[in-house]
Amino acid sequence: MRSFQVRLLLLLVIFIILPYFLSVFIIYGNTKSSIENKELEKSREELREAGNDLEQHFEKMITLPYSVYNMPDILQVFDEGLPKENSSNFLSFEKSIETFSATRPELVQLRFYFHKEKESLIVYKSNLSAPKTQSNYVKHPPFKQLYQSEQDYVIEEPHKAKNYDNVPIIPKTEDSMVVTMHHKIKNILSEEFLGFLTMDIDITSYSPLVKQLEGDDGTSVFLLNEDYKVMYSSDSKQMGQMISKKELTALSESTELVLTESLQAPLNNWRVVKIISKDALFQDAKKAAYTNVVLGLGVVVLGVIMVFLISRIVTKPIRVLSDKVRSIEGGNMDVMLTTSRKDEIGHLENHMQEMLHRINNHIDREYKLEIEVKKSQLRALKSQVNPHFLFNALQSIGAVALDSGAKGVYGLIISLSKMMRYSLQADQLVTVDKELDYIHSYLVLQKERFGEEVDVQFSVDKEVENELIPSMLLQPLVENYFKHSYEKHSDESRLEIIGEKERGVIKLAVKSYGPTLQEAELNSLRQTIYNRSATQKGIGLKNIYDRLLLHFGHEAAFHIDSLEGKGFEVMMTIPINK
Repeated sequence: MRSFQVRLLLLLVIFIILPYFLSVFIIYGNTKSSIENKELEKSREELREAGNDLEQHFEKMITLPYSVYNMPDILQVFDEGLPKENSSNFLSFEKSIETFSATRPELVQLRFYFHKEKESLIVYKSNLSAPKTQSNYVKHPPFKQLYQSEQDYVIEEPHKAKNYDNVPIIPKTEDSMVVTMHHKIKNILSEEFLGFLTMDIDITSYSPLVKQLEGDDGTSVFLLNEDYKVMYSSDSKQMGQMISKKELTALSESTELVLTESLQAPLNNWRVVKIISKDALFQDAKKAAYTNVVLGLGVVVLGVIMVFLISRIVTKPIRVLSDKVRSIEGGNMDVMLTTSRKDEIGHLENHMQEMLHRINNHIDREYKLEIEVKKSQLRALKSQVNPHFLFNALQSIGAVALDSGAKGVYGLIISLSKMMRYSLQADQLVTVDKELDYIHSYLVLQKERFGEEVDVQFSVDKEVENELIPSMLLQPLVENYFKHSYEKHSDESRLEIIGEKERGVIKLAVKSYGPTLQEAELNSLRQTIYNRSATQKGIGLKNIYDRLLLHFGHEAAFHIDSLEGKGFEVMMTIPINK
């Protein structure tokens, strides 16, 4: 049994602590969801803006070589080859190259390949190198693929700047991280291939556009080309590496939040990827939740201490009263429940003391009354008309009948005499065999009255015949048959007496075939039998039931049931060796 103290603690947990922590988790969930939605919207907007800026920047870089077509001096060299050094044409070409290079400071170096002469030259910070013969230039990647394709340009992944032709104008200390663009130069009218223009573009020209998406909270940003190669990363070691779709999917399924913005022309199938740490994203929400949890634990500890102290004070008189009640349950009816308390508990103790006094008086009266009732029941069961004088008279009448030659009358008198003798053993335990012998004597008299057509069948196992039962247990049932069920000249009128032994009990059944009882009458009869208050109706059956209880207690059973409209059956279950 749970104590009052435990119940107070449970109520505290259920109605105070649980709702408090539930509210903390709900607030944390809502805050987390709100932060996530705001951050997602903000990040998506930033990604869109960065994507637009990148598209515009690379559009300018990609269209830059087309200005060559507006410089006749440079285009003439692609058509006719390099002029002699220090010639007027060469000086004009050199000046145009310097002008072209100076327009875009993000150009680390330029490399021109003139297919007609199969020569190349390098431009580094407006300085021109000496031409170098390149007989197999178009056979090397990526120029071979670009030369054979319909594309006008290709963009390589980031790498450190290279001295392509090993020219002295490029210092050995040059190690800028660049993105290389290779452009195919053609004759506009004839579509004749004229050469290549290679531009090394410092990634710092576009890295700020991506870097602005980074934060101080563990956010990572990548610019990926169509092959998922890294065109920008805050970690230079990842430049030019590949990040597969599977890796991005794995990140999104872990503790990272992955946002992607696909770019349009001229960067088709490029994408900006922003990876946000969920732990960093929800750090503020977690701090607030942890603070609330710590405060909640403090409230819980204080609440438990408070409830413990209060419950000790409040429940002490209840525990004392409970101990007294348990003492009463143990049979001590002399417990004193007097108290000087004026509260509800004192009121309860005073009334319990009065109730205990009334219970004691009631127990005394009930105990004495029950003893008297038992005695009365036994006297009622035993109080039969003393048959001694009748028995002696019958013996004399039998002798006269036998002397007169009336053997039939003598037989009837002998049967009646046996019944008188048996009735002297009222309320004693007799064997089933003796009870059946008494019934046979009774049937002799009934057959004399109704004739030999009386149909009575016995089916009693031999092992049952020697078991003990109260005398006169079956005879009232046989008498009921002739009183209520037997109909003269009726083939359906039949009486069956059955006795069986089964698992420590004997079962005696008396089946009366003939007029039956309706279900309502049967239920009324059962109530009369099983109720403690006796009525005139069914007094014989109730007498049998009461005698079974007196001798065997509730281990015995007594049932009355209908025989499917053909009569009714009384079944008695009696424990053996009782």
